[in-house]
Amino acid sequence: MNILLLEDDLLIADLVEMVLTNSVAGARVTQATSVGQAKMAWRRQPAQLVLCDWNLPDGSGLELVKLIRSTDTATPIVMISASSDRQHVMAAARYGISDFIAKPFDVAMLQQRLMPLLHADLPVGQQPSALPSLDDWLNQALTDKLRLPTELDQNAVLPLLADSDSLSPTDLAQNWKNQPALTARLLKQANGASLKRSGKPVSRLDEAIATLGVDLSLRTAMALALDVTGSLHDERLIELARHYQTTAEQVATIARAMALSIGLNGLNCYTAGLLSRSGELAVLRVLQDFITRGGSLDDAPPEQLLAQWAPNYGNRLKQQWGLPLPTRELIGAIHIAPAHATQRALLIMHLAGLRVASKLHGRDALRMLRQAGLEPEKWLADTPE
Repeated sequence: MNILLLEDDLLIADLVEMVLTNSVAGARVTQATSVGQAKMAWRRQPAQLVLCDWNLPDGSGLELVKLIRSTDTATPIVMISASSDRQHVMAAARYGISDFIAKPFDVAMLQQRLMPLLHADLPVGQQPSALPSLDDWLNQALTDKLRLPTELDQNAVLPLLADSDSLSPTDLAQNWKNQPALTARLLKQANGASLKRSGKPVSRLDEAIATLGVDLSLRTAMALALDVTGSLHDERLIELARHYQTTAEQVATIARAMALSIGLNGLNCYTAGLLSRSGELAVLRVLQDFITRGGSLDDAPPEQLLAQWAPNYGNRLKQQWGLPLPTRELIGAIHIAPAHATQRALLIMHLAGLRVASKLHGRDALRMLRQAGLEPEKWLADTPE
């Protein structure tokens, strides 16, 4: 399903897009920040659902509605606006609006209101095409916005929403420290806001929450918890996801401990470790989507597909999330030994990866430990000889 979203607040637009893509598999959202952009997008490719704000920098969202309704009376259009008085609602109704949602909105309510429109039958000629081959499916996914599987529980987010006034960014960061999908989403949103305001990148979960604010961070978490397409159901994929999630958490924990022991920033290393297996997790989600649509992995073992596709997916995610270069380098160092032995943080990430893989032994490991300023006796304990 192709969806056109007209919203000039990029943080709100990102949140609405997440609700849309988490509510129906295969949703593709085109974002526009002005009426002019939205009109061009509609003329280029009409959508099956339109959501638009009322007040835009170059006019009213009703101008887009008028354009669409001049030739199309069937496509659902939802107006999302902070102006929810009777006059605005009646004005929107005159132009055939399907629904009117007031800001600020509750994420669960937004999803509930949109669900009937997202799952309506498509007109003849707009039905989904036949399932492509698995290779084509994986290639196509690389051109779309990749997402990670998530098991974030609504019941874990709801109490936080109820106590939002008393929560700090540090409190939330502690609650969500082992949530790679949520960490990546908040970093992406925060970097979009922070770079625009100050030009400074954000590298840590607590910094991301502080940049966005507790309220928006909680709404983002709730949107992720409502992801009806994000859970894995195939037992083989679930087992692999647990393995990679556990591996990432172990690397994150060890890297943080190593960094703190020599006076470096442990949280930056922790974040990099937590995101270090995102490529594999994204591939697993795409494979689950393929199975859900009726595909089969019988001729392609998941382990083989992961080895082939995870590096490309991981690189794509780093770009998609807009991770700062230092964070990308920390993640990369886990998998490939750093060329510059003077950068101790990079050495630490590689050593943490070696330790989790039970490969922290031999002359090279001993040399890197010493170059990083770590005590070999401490970190070589309980590792193979």
